[in-house]
Amino acid sequence: MSTSETERREGARLPDLDSVYTINPDGSRNFLHPADVNGRWQKRKNLIFTLLIFFYVLLPWVEIRGHPAILVDISQRQAFLFGHSYTNQDIYLLFFLVSGFGFLLFVVTSLWGRIWCGFACPQTVWLEGVFRRLERILEGPREVRIRRNRGPWNADKLLRKGAKQAAFLLLAFWLSHLFIAYFVPLRQLVHIVIHSPAGHMTAFVWVLVMTAVLYFDFAWFREQTCTVVCPYGRLQSALIDADTVLIGYDDARGEPRSKAANEGGDCIDCRRCVVVCPTGIDIRNGLQLECIGCANCVDACDEIMDRISRPRGLVRYDSQHGFGGARRTLRRPRVFLYAALGLVGATVFLLAASRRTDFEVRALRQRGMPYVLEQETIQNLFNLDVQNKEAVRRVYSVRALLPATAPGAELQVILAEPRIVLEGNADQTVPVFMRLPRSRYQTAVPLQLAVRDSASNREKRVTVEFLGPE
Repeated sequence: MSTSETERREGARLPDLDSVYTINPDGSRNFLHPADVNGRWQKRKNLIFTLLIFFYVLLPWVEIRGHPAILVDISQRQAFLFGHSYTNQDIYLLFFLVSGFGFLLFVVTSLWGRIWCGFACPQTVWLEGVFRRLERILEGPREVRIRRNRGPWNADKLLRKGAKQAAFLLLAFWLSHLFIAYFVPLRQLVHIVIHSPAGHMTAFVWVLVMTAVLYFDFAWFREQTCTVVCPYGRLQSALIDADTVLIGYDDARGEPRSKAANEGGDCIDCRRCVVVCPTGIDIRNGLQLECIGCANCVDACDEIMDRISRPRGLVRYDSQHGFGGARRTLRRPRVFLYAALGLVGATVFLLAASRRTDFEVRALRQRGMPYVLEQETIQNLFNLDVQNKEAVRRVYSVRALLPATAPGAELQVILAEPRIVLEGNADQTVPVFMRLPRSRYQTAVPLQLAVRDSASNREKRVTVEFLGPE
């Protein structure tokens, strides 16, 4: 007897549109056990999962120009992105980068629904590509897992459950280190791992917290992250329209349902599309928030159609217009609007990043001291801040550019450090003293401080004003 027939005879709860299937009516957790499925979409998805997992794992090890391909070093207030270094002064670029990616996701959603969720989201990649696969290896296929869960505890059940939880915990521990590797340089992370955590308590605590979060997510919470926590599913309804390609059920072809292959519609109500769903929905009920577009039901239904000699596509990727027999179009205002906004964000980011200079120079007057009068001499003090925005060591020379006319030409400028050596992504503040006889002062005297990079020979100038008593 099949699992679906057993569930019917026992009066088991079936998915509906009025409640979330992963939560029981009494509020308890309803654990799902998706069945195995094979097919063309699964092969494509497995290939994508494999490539993305290699990408996630190997990226912290890949170095470009001596630094990780992607690293957000919070403690040093710097970041590296595919060979380019950024400091805390470049944080504004993050807005345009994130907004550009966000609108790109909007375009993808308006065209193909939640294909990101089903094929590329890290939650799906690790849950479906690793954790649930490991669960099938240790506990067997769906029917075996369900029977074991309903049965009494014995040595076999205890061993399998314990091995699964131990493997999940080790995987979560490893993934937490992988996550931290995007924020802590890899050499430093390796040093932290092989030494006592006493000297690296911040990193140690973060690893413990991330391990707990990931273990809770993949061992217990699972698909509820997508259906309860993630806001993207709720946002989907505002992004799609009748021309968006989604997974759906062809009612005109499938209804009325009949157990006999030669009676009624093509749907034989085998519920194969339901038992393979990772979020526990019945796609025949229509588009639902819980659907992540993973195509499990598409492959499952195609397999059944092959067995009963019916054409594939009873459950398929198509638009609302497509299921109704009409033609879909790509020329939709929302697609062009999202694409234009995404292009604006990406363009601004690229332009700002391309115009970003290798170093920054700022001059600030000493706080609370516009000038100091010492006997008959006026003195001004400025703090010249030079920031190296490259990841390599740089040497800078500082000089003052005085006005040719009096009294500017008579200013005495004392540079505490006319030569500044800065390591990669470092900054330094040096004092600059200026003096002028009081008898020669009439009004504010503008002058410039010039800083030149010895490597690129690029020079930056900042203008300051020498002030005194009127």
